[in-house]
Amino acid sequence: MKNITLSSLLLSLFLVISPVWAGSTIAVTDFELLNLTLKLSDPQKVAEIDAQDQQNMAMINELLKSGLSNMEGFTMIALSDDARTDADKSVGYLFDCASCSAELGRNHHADYIIIGRLHKPTYLFSYLIARVFDTKTNKLVKEYRSEVKGTPSKSIPGAVGNLLHKINKDIPH
Repeated sequence: MKNITLSSLLLSLFLVISPVWAGSTIAVTDFELLNLTLKLSDPQKVAEIDAQDQQNMAMINELLKSGLSNMEGFTMIALSDDARTDADKSVGYLFDCASCSAELGRNHHADYIIIGRLHKPTYLFSYLIARVFDTKTNKLVKEYRSEVKGTPSKSIPGAVGNLLHKINKDIPH
C-alpha cells in the first residue's frame, strides 16, 4: 500500500513539475519583405514579380513555423498579423528595436521572439535575415543571414532549413 501511495505521490509531483522541463517558448511573426529593387515600368512584369514575392514570403513563413513546431525543446507561438501590426510602428521597426520586439514576445509569454525579413537588394538574389531576441533581457541574442538565389522552390527551403538548424544549435531549450 505504501508503494502505491509513494508511486502516486511521485507521479503527481512529476506532472506538476513537468512544465519546467518543457523547454523554451519562441514567438514567431511573419517575415517582412524589404524590397530595394528598382521599380519596373511594365505593369504586367511588376505584377508577376509581386506575386512571386508573395509566394516566397508565404513559403518562408510556412516552412519556418512548421519547422519550429516540430523542433524538440521549443514550443512555438505563432503571432497573428494583428498582434504584429499593433506592435509595429513602421516597416522594420520591430526588426530594429530589441526592446519593442522583446515586449511583443513577453506579451505572448515567450522566452524568445524571432523577427525576420527577406531583404531583396536585386532581382538576382535576396537575403533571409532572422533576429532572435531574448524577451527577458530585451537583447538581440543572434542574427542569422542566408543568401537566397536561384529557383525559390529549392533555395528557400535550404535557407530556412539552415536557419532552423542554427536556431536549434544556438538557442537554449
